[in-house]
Amino acid sequence: MSPRLPWPTVACATVLALGAAIATYSALSDDDGAGPPEVELVPDELSFTTFDDELVPVASLDGTPTVVNFFASTCVPCITEMPAFEQVHADLGDQVTFLGLAVQDRPEDALDLVDQTGVTYRTAQDPDASVFNALGAVVLPTTVLLDADGDVLATKLGALDEGELRTLLADELGIPS
Repeated sequence: MSPRLPWPTVACATVLALGAAIATYSALSDDDGAGPPEVELVPDELSFTTFDDELVPVASLDGTPTVVNFFASTCVPCITEMPAFEQVHADLGDQVTFLGLAVQDRPEDALDLVDQTGVTYRTAQDPDASVFNALGAVVLPTTVLLDADGDVLATKLGALDEGELRTLLADELGIPS
């Protein structure tokens, strides 16, 4: 007879499996991984927090297309994709704004990851996952492309490599790769 697992272990495993199933269903239910188009961002309701604890409305990003990449220091695919995002950011200059948001992560861990991966684009926190949830993200990493008016053009679940990110920008914004 094999030993039984403790109840908290079984409960935790069940919750994790359910979360993975929901995330997989959500990712596969969209043919192209795109989220809801034309989502208007509401300045008073949607904000992120700088690492200096300043609240910044997402609407302040209006005026230029923006790549919002949600990450966490414990997310291996996030860590893997960050240098590719940095390379595209460096190549495109100010044609596109890049924003990395650490979702429910310890600020010191997120900043360590930013240093380790060499990211120079703007990074901040989404401590309560409000921006993450509002923009339709369900897994880490998730990348959301906003147009210059702050409307959602595309939502990509999971890690992107440099080529996939360049293709996304070319397809949605006409920026040559």
